[in-house]
Amino acid sequence: MKKRIKYILAGCCLMTTFSCSDFLDRYPLDKAVNETYWKTEPQLRAALYPCYEGLQYDLIINLGEACAETVVWGDPTSGLSKVSGGTSSAQDNFPYYNYWRDLYGHIFDCNNFLDNYDQAEVDQDVKDVYAAEVKTIRALQYFWLTSVWGDVPLVDKVLSSEEAYGPRNPKKDVIDWMIEDLKWAAGKLPAEIHTGSDVGRIDRWGALALLARVALQDERWELAEKVSKYIIDNSPYGLYDYEKVYHLEGNSETDPNNKESMIYSLYVQDIRMCNMTNYTCTPVNYIRLNASKTFVDAFLCSDGKPATPGLEYYKRTDVAVSPQSKYPVKKYADYFVDRDPRMKMTLYTPGDAWPGGDDGDAGNRVNATFGLPRFASLQGNNNNGANTKTGFYFKKYNTPELAGLTDKDHNNINVIRYPEVILIYAEALFNLQGETLTQDQIDETINLLRNRVGMHPMKLSELKAWNMDLKTELRRERRIEMSFDGMRYFDILRWKEGFRLGRAVTCPSLEVCLNELGGCPYVDDQNNPIVDEFGDVVYDRSTAEGGSRNFDENKHYLWPVPYQERLKNPALGQNPNW
Repeated sequence: MKKRIKYILAGCCLMTTFSCSDFLDRYPLDKAVNETYWKTEPQLRAALYPCYEGLQYDLIINLGEACAETVVWGDPTSGLSKVSGGTSSAQDNFPYYNYWRDLYGHIFDCNNFLDNYDQAEVDQDVKDVYAAEVKTIRALQYFWLTSVWGDVPLVDKVLSSEEAYGPRNPKKDVIDWMIEDLKWAAGKLPAEIHTGSDVGRIDRWGALALLARVALQDERWELAEKVSKYIIDNSPYGLYDYEKVYHLEGNSETDPNNKESMIYSLYVQDIRMCNMTNYTCTPVNYIRLNASKTFVDAFLCSDGKPATPGLEYYKRTDVAVSPQSKYPVKKYADYFVDRDPRMKMTLYTPGDAWPGGDDGDAGNRVNATFGLPRFASLQGNNNNGANTKTGFYFKKYNTPELAGLTDKDHNNINVIRYPEVILIYAEALFNLQGETLTQDQIDETINLLRNRVGMHPMKLSELKAWNMDLKTELRRERRIEMSFDGMRYFDILRWKEGFRLGRAVTCPSLEVCLNELGGCPYVDDQNNPIVDEFGDVVYDRSTAEGGSRNFDENKHYLWPVPYQERLKNPALGQNPNW
């Protein structure tokens, strides 16, 4: 199906008689060509393609997830790991310079389109639809920029060399401008979900969903509540299948019943592909996107009670722990018993068909089903299986038949799903009402998400009886429902929960490792197991365990302005304490 449909993102020169690559190779969109190019709708359509490249999985997943603590990047020396662990320097190229450069590169593509599209000899309403898509994509780039840097240069056109150097604009001004752009875009875009050759293009509801996200991140509760409620009441979007929405079978162009993916990055076999399967579970080498132990701990038991107080109720002894809980866990499989059904839809669970080659059992063989996690240090440091850093593997975005094949993934990556709109509405309403919700409001939001997977509903009476608080549980719900949706890092920044990043990164308990894996995967210089206060093996030590992992409340909520950019433009200044 995907091979037959000409997508806007991959077949970017639809309705033309030449290929996109030929066109772009022959006619780069510089000033001279701009004077002769922008004439027809097919040309607008072709020029739209570079703008959609702003929906990069590196930004959605690596920036939005691997800089936080639900996803742990598999290379401890990488800039992503340094950001998450608070050990980066303002002089580091990656990710600071790379993401700044990439985001402004995407903004350039958008600005080039918007500077020129009005020249086309096309009905104004038609060409405004294209411009509205581009403005939405540009706003997403600025969402990422303002979320991590705060004040940033507001560039709304292609700049001359004389205009390129100046101070940053206040974050508030940039967000005000983004909001107006998104309102304009929503007014121009169609209300119908795109199908056929237009599948993957942004519609009115996608622009509004991004507007709601922007408003929430900036704590503009009234706007976030108003926009999200409008989407809920009026849009054609709704809930789909929680597991399928992250896999090929649930891609919108494959299954038109998927009315959940509102904005997504479209991938097409042999045309536009990525490497998500190898990043999540591959039969050779190390896993790049590892699920964290704190994420595993965060899944409630199927009765709605916690399996462990965890970091949510740190050192609290009054919180009712579920009688279903297997903690302290002695066998690896017990982590997955009687938990929120979304856990087994999100993570590889013992008994699942296994794409990871040799797992962590005693035999040196390819396993057809998953049993135990594989740590290289306990397997002769060889690459014959899916070597984990944390002991847990993501199932989301993993396509088993592609495991081991580099850059062959053609599964769409969600940018905004409808459940995010529901959770935006719940959080905004919670804050507007003095940090409370009624049971009816919970039923209309949180329990819609739980009901579709068969999870125990959230009940205010039970939260009170179990000494659990609503704010904590709303945030837990968002973490569980939206894992791998590219928002975890920004949620932590918004909630000022940076302490989570300063904690040690841990693995299954020492008891599990000794009982089932034959040893401890991480030891100190004296060969003693490295263990945290909960008895879990430590992969990346915080300062509490004598390591370097930390979070500085006075520094790490903003990124440093890249060193290279400040050398070129000293007027950019620097963020506090960098």
